[in-house]
Amino acid sequence: MYEMRIGTAATGTGLVWHVVGQDQSSALCGQPLREENDETDRHCLSCMSMFQELMRRPGRA
Repeated sequence: MYEMRIGTAATGTGLVWHVVGQDQSSALCGQPLREENDETDRHCLSCMSMFQELMRRPGRA
């Protein structure tokens, strides 16, 4: 199962939603995550691309 959590953008310019796999402490793109309940409307394009690729794989990890 995957979830969305907020972390710093890879570009370092603000916060974005990252995709995180269960039992992971970092996003699919490798960025660290924040524990605070911040808000943003932006999404990490690297995470979203990796998530899309994972969903295309047979057996979906």
